[in-house]
Amino acid sequence: MDQKYKILIIDDELFNIESLVGLLKSEFSIMVAKGGEQALRALRPDTLPDLILLDILMPGMDGFEVCHRLKEDKATAGIPIIFITGITTPAEEIRGLELGAMDFIRKPFNAHVVLTRVRTHLEFNRQKKHLLELNALKNKFLGMAAHDLRNPLTSICGLSEMMLHMKLKEEEQLRFLTTIHEVGLQMRSLIDDLLDVSVIESGQFTMNLAPGNLAQLVQSRVDLFRFAAEKKQITILVEPQVTPETRFDGARLVQVVDNLLANAIKFSLPGSHVWVRTGQADGKVWMAVTDQGPGLSADDQKRLFGAFQRLSTRPTGKEKSTGLGLCIVKKIMDAHQGEVCVASAVGQGSTFTVRLPV
Repeated sequence: MDQKYKILIIDDELFNIESLVGLLKSEFSIMVAKGGEQALRALRPDTLPDLILLDILMPGMDGFEVCHRLKEDKATAGIPIIFITGITTPAEEIRGLELGAMDFIRKPFNAHVVLTRVRTHLEFNRQKKHLLELNALKNKFLGMAAHDLRNPLTSICGLSEMMLHMKLKEEEQLRFLTTIHEVGLQMRSLIDDLLDVSVIESGQFTMNLAPGNLAQLVQSRVDLFRFAAEKKQITILVEPQVTPETRFDGARLVQVVDNLLANAIKFSLPGSHVWVRTGQADGKVWMAVTDQGPGLSADDQKRLFGAFQRLSTRPTGKEKSTGLGLCIVKKIMDAHQGEVCVASAVGQGSTFTVRLPV
């Protein structure tokens, strides 16, 4: 664990505080409040704990009232609370659970029981947060997919209806069929991206690593993108350096290269250049794609690799962008224990670099 979980102990008895701190400090970051009022005053958005150990019998504000106030506040309502108490009556226990407490630990407490329950509730809360994040992402997927699929579907339905009910000249039919084909490809691209992100986020993302050569893979993909570049009068310049063999998932790395090449063409102006370079340094092989596009602001760069990010820069040829391509690139490179980074400035183009360990 890179960062320790924070636990807040609220108790007025020095012996209990010292015992709990001594038990937990090696594994967790500990905060202490010697009463309910002090705890509520000390809680700020930047110092919220991950779990609270709360005594019930305290002078002034008792633990039940503290729990009630914490659960009423949106900022602290989601923090799991464990009562540590000598009270054993069922009525008091029911009251605590109804107020929102997750568990009880009886005094005098057993060290193993305390550690086990703290770890269990922290892990439970971590998984709960992760599920909420996945649910929010799913809802965002559905909303964005419905929005982005509506327009092409409307075009397909409208044009196909005209072809069914109107007598059209051959060139008009060809124009309508071409449009239907293009919007169909847009829909397929969006669905492919959605499925890729869904598989990655679900934890079912598998890697089929095999020996391969990055420079050779990049050259083969560049050749396939030359036609798309020429349609926009964009020149792709390749500056390859020999790279040693390394292990990667060829199909997944093709997605990475294709996304970076497609973006460079998509956001470049007609008549400009795209440079594709490969090489090795510091025990890694790398590929860099440089364009002469509008560049990225500092704010755009912060959001660049998130899902469904709509940036301030727009494609130069009215191409469609799902906002998922760079998110997929980042996740694939993370799975390879590699990295992707960007160097950009507004008005000066962008360079995207991916690196793989040899």
